[in-house]
Amino acid sequence: MTMDAFLERLAHAIRDNATLPEFPPGVTLDEAYRLLPKLTERVSSHPHVGLKAGLTNVDLQQLFSLEEPLLGLLYDSCEIRPGDAMPFSPHRLIECEMCVTYQADGRPIAVGPAVEFVRVKFARPEDMTPGNLTLCNLGADKFMKGEMTAWEDFDFDALGNLEIVATRDGETLLKTTPLESLGGPVTAHEWCIGKAKSLGFTLPQNGILLAGTNGSALPAEPGNYDVHYGHLGTVSFSISAT
Repeated sequence: MTMDAFLERLAHAIRDNATLPEFPPGVTLDEAYRLLPKLTERVSSHPHVGLKAGLTNVDLQQLFSLEEPLLGLLYDSCEIRPGDAMPFSPHRLIECEMCVTYQADGRPIAVGPAVEFVRVKFARPEDMTPGNLTLCNLGADKFMKGEMTAWEDFDFDALGNLEIVATRDGETLLKTTPLESLGGPVTAHEWCIGKAKSLGFTLPQNGILLAGTNGSALPAEPGNYDVHYGHLGTVSFSISAT
């Protein structure tokens, strides 16, 4: 099978929330980054709308023999609104993140809380490699932004005292800090934009950057969710049983 044919199969599986096809052997990170824009356009028929950091946890990086996180792209159909209901989908995970919007030259515009939904279902355990994870866009599925604040008006020092608390139907699932992933939105923005430029990725105007998972990813089980970001507000959503 040619790589173009494989990308078509991979894009089809991503669009259908299906198990990913078996990956060709030996996909390297360099090759995955080179192919990633082609995969993204096959999934959404449009250029990407932003960036996402993945494997920002140092222990996970060591597990995969990586020296830095991974970078993915966001599909133009990814964004949903806080308060929306989502159907249950097996293997979907919830990640509590920070979000940065940016200009076409990479300069930051605004920052705020976000929730990302990721979904990765490999056909074989041996397909779980850094190259394959990158090539499937780190499981990019959906995301929602909370209330955004202009970058120059944001109190970054206050993040050190902020606790993220995620609940489902009133039960606390997670407590974490917005500084856990890449040290927070400032360093996450710097790394992601720098990495994207080094890879030759286009930066869209009003682009969206998801800065990586704070705390553990949560199973996206049916229920009503509230992710509290202290003075930054709450991101709420629900997952239906069907």
